[in-house]
Amino acid sequence: MKSILLSFAALGLLCSAVFANPKPMTEFKPGAIWLDTQGKPINAHGGGVIFADGYFYWYGEHKIWGKSEAQKADGGIHAYRSKDLMNWEDLGVVLSVDYDNPDSDITYGCILERPKVVYCAKTKKYMAYFKLYEKGKGYDTAYLGVAQADSPAGPFKYSHRVLCAAAEKGSGDFFLFIDENSDLWHLAVRKPDKAFCITKFDDEYKYPIDASVKVLEGVPLKTEAPAGFFKDGKFFLLGSGSSGWAPNSARLLRADSVSGPFEFLGNPTSGENPINKLGPEKTFGGQSSFVIKHPTKDLYIAMFDMWVPEHPVEGKYIWLPITFENGVPKIVWQNSWKIE
Repeated sequence: MKSILLSFAALGLLCSAVFANPKPMTEFKPGAIWLDTQGKPINAHGGGVIFADGYFYWYGEHKIWGKSEAQKADGGIHAYRSKDLMNWEDLGVVLSVDYDNPDSDITYGCILERPKVVYCAKTKKYMAYFKLYEKGKGYDTAYLGVAQADSPAGPFKYSHRVLCAAAEKGSGDFFLFIDENSDLWHLAVRKPDKAFCITKFDDEYKYPIDASVKVLEGVPLKTEAPAGFFKDGKFFLLGSGSSGWAPNSARLLRADSVSGPFEFLGNPTSGENPINKLGPEKTFGGQSSFVIKHPTKDLYIAMFDMWVPEHPVEGKYIWLPITFENGVPKIVWQNSWKIE
């Protein structure tokens, strides 16, 4: 037993030596292990990025070490911040699941996925939203969890949950958009019919307005993992099909506004991920989560997650620049790339 313990201790020292004091990153390496500034793998899955107070903030699912998705790996929202989008400082878990109160909506054992954050100018609060499924009920009813904070660095305090798309079973993967009138819109696939809907929120970004719900014309059924962005007066919606944790081909749509109607543009990806030998038919082994619009450059970055349901904390990230050919977005695999 003593020798076994010594072996584990030696392994721990080795891991510490490998990950300690990493050199600053100077380029993106899609699909590779991504370390934070302390030398630990980044733990922010299915997330999104905002720019505030001179920093980029990356929010994602905190996955618990040693837990599979079936064993309830969701621990809350983990946040990081960066000046350059490559080197990320760990801010820790800014919203934790509740380990003490079994009656909490976010008690440990709930499913908490795909967090996104926006700023509400009226209340001066940073609002976090996430897919929320009750403990012990699987994926039956999909709530949208709501939390808020005074700072983008958190901590966030859980507020309440809502049902979006005016659906009794709620809605799934979502995209958030704030328009020129400071109105917040929620775009998501509705349960159980899988139609893609848009819903307006109230002026404090707390509750959906059911009367505003509209099914978006032209968006195929079962469109998941939506990530939207504007370019040259057009709105683009990047997404995926529905195949559980397994990757499928990406899909891209275009419209004159977020309310549609949408035109289907096919699969925008090309090339092959040399790590897993997967190409556009499987979106390099990833699924879309967000599109970053750089605040000072004409740069759009598509974020994808490589899900590993058996060991979700080991999921990797694929970040690739979006190029445009005759106004149509293209996402081409690159083994490494830099922000020019």
